[in-house]
Amino acid sequence: MIAVTAPAKELLRSIEVPPDRALRLEPENDGRLAFTATTPEASDQVVEEQGQEILRIAEPISRELDGHSLDRVDTPDGPRLTIRSPENGRPAEV
Repeated sequence: MIAVTAPAKELLRSIEVPPDRALRLEPENDGRLAFTATTPEASDQVVEEQGQEILRIAEPISRELDGHSLDRVDTPDGPRLTIRSPENGRPAEV
């Protein structure tokens, strides 16, 4: 499973998603990861905060990045989300 930090959850809650969709982290065809508003899948890792679903993570990503964390970082262009490795807390190459 991927851990999601409190600052990341705060940023994720600010993303508007249509009521019939879920915010989902999934693989792109080119190997990168993307956040999409899409139909959830039963095998997804579900991330909740105070009983409210805020993110789903595609099962292959959750399995491959087990032990990593999704965190918020502040950049000159504004807040971003990054995946940090468990070994040193630095952003992971994904």
